[in-house]
Amino acid sequence: MSLLDPIAPVRAAVGGLLTVLHDLLAGAGLDAAAGTTWLLAVALLVVAVRAALLPLAVRSHRSGLRMRALQPELARIRERSAGRTDPAARREVAERTAALYRERGVRPLAAFVPLLVQVPLFLGLVQALEHAAHASGTAALGSFAAAVVLGAPLAAAAFAGGTPSAVVGVAFLAVSTGAQVLTQHLAAAGGPSAPGGRLLLLLPVVTAAAGIAFPIGVTAYWACSALWTLGQQLVLSRVVRLA
Repeated sequence: MSLLDPIAPVRAAVGGLLTVLHDLLAGAGLDAAAGTTWLLAVALLVVAVRAALLPLAVRSHRSGLRMRALQPELARIRERSAGRTDPAARREVAERTAALYRERGVRPLAAFVPLLVQVPLFLGLVQALEHAAHASGTAALGSFAAAVVLGAPLAAAAFAGGTPSAVVGVAFLAVSTGAQVLTQHLAAAGGPSAPGGRLLLLLPVVTAAAGIAFPIGVTAYWACSALWTLGQQLVLSRVVRLA
């Protein structure tokens, strides 16, 4: 692994898995050069990645339930130092809060773990598809550069391939943003937000803004992943209980 390109192994792994899934679909009778076949491969890639991360998601969800259960006690800790702004008071609140977390086995940043794990995978996909779009990637991903869906090249960014690309790209971004908003609404409906909850609320805005610059094939991955997260939130909120 080159220190100048640390994401290279991830890019190769993600690109290789996407190619295998595409070849399986082509072997099942779908047109290997069709954009819809590549989109299905992207959707299967999401399923494979998110299914592998499901144990982390369950632990993260359970940690969130524990955080909500602690909110009354955390409020009492803050009330004890109400009106005090000196360093000693802030240190006392921090120490009592940390002690409560340790006692109950709560990790406040656990909600970010599945997201952080997905970051290198997403970057690997972006690079793999961008390399394919510029004919500098693996030969196996070569047909991706020419794949088109509803007149929109999957290798083009939303506003770089004319009206069809803008329509398809914006549609994927709208699905992604809408699914993220619904997911955050469902999470907030369960009780007081855990630390970091407000930061997570910014994700839909970041997704919509950043997604404009990515190839449509990447925004398709984003949309599929957001739909998985929404479905996952619906299921976990019903089957996972505080242990």
